[in-house]
Amino acid sequence: MTRRLLPALLGVAVLVAIPLSIRNSFFLHVCILILMWTVLGAAWNVLGGFAGQVSFGHAALFAVGAYTTIILYLKGGLAPWWGIPLGGLAAALVSVPIGLLCFRLRGPYFALATLAVAEIVKLVALNWESVTAGSVGYLITTLPPVRLFGLEVNWERKPPFFAAAAVLAVVALLTTGWLRNSRLGAYLVAIRENEDAAEAVGIDTVRAKVVTLALSAFLAGMGGGFYAFYFRYVDPDAVAGIGLSMEMVFIAVVGGLGTVGGPLIGAVFLTAVAELVRDRFQMGHLIFYGLFMMLVIRFMPEGIWGRVRRLTPGARTGG
Repeated sequence: MTRRLLPALLGVAVLVAIPLSIRNSFFLHVCILILMWTVLGAAWNVLGGFAGQVSFGHAALFAVGAYTTIILYLKGGLAPWWGIPLGGLAAALVSVPIGLLCFRLRGPYFALATLAVAEIVKLVALNWESVTAGSVGYLITTLPPVRLFGLEVNWERKPPFFAAAAVLAVVALLTTGWLRNSRLGAYLVAIRENEDAAEAVGIDTVRAKVVTLALSAFLAGMGGGFYAFYFRYVDPDAVAGIGLSMEMVFIAVVGGLGTVGGPLIGAVFLTAVAELVRDRFQMGHLIFYGLFMMLVIRFMPEGIWGRVRRLTPGARTGG
């Protein structure tokens, strides 16, 4: 497990080390986005990559985490390092009944069901104004400095957010590495390859998928909580749109489905391409973004990290 995780963790270490020597605000912003999307790509990869359950509704779980975290801060004064994991926990709890309902379906029917769930959550967020503030959303005007472990954390600067994103990315990668080598991970591979055969040998497929969805939701919810604090604004369009779910899918697919390091590689390539091109071409970045994804999917269907693993002598596929 340690050997398989090493390249991914080294990648995070590089992302952590570079901003310490380069004080460019835009570059730091891009690194923060890469780490945040690594978390979200890993969240989707846990379910879609390992279990083979294609979900188009992960934005719903992201939204639950974002709203929970920002509401706890604005109305309860709860600090980010408590609000973010609680946002993940709220998303995990919400995912359980969703999983119990949707996992009775398979293939495209499951994918369409998750899409419907995402739309339902968005409509709830738009209309439940007493809780979500409707289309107006929530805005964090100021984040006062706080002391953590004897150090003053100034939320008006990017380094604290970068440190938080790095911690979340490491947690996501470690979780993925643990899953890959666990009994649950073996069950998920069996379910992905042949669900009927998995049931025939005694695997409780619904339970395994629900547990995996809860784990995936926890990571996605923490990503939503981080988003709420970093961008300081949450509304239904920003955190519950279908486009958000699709970006999670693209990052996992481009990086490499069912791999530990894939989400990090996918986040690096797609986020860097999107941000660097957007800075020069405004909305034209979407064209480059789409072209890049099509090229990778066409010529490297196993993903970038999957291709690197396959070309590395002695490496086992899918690490």
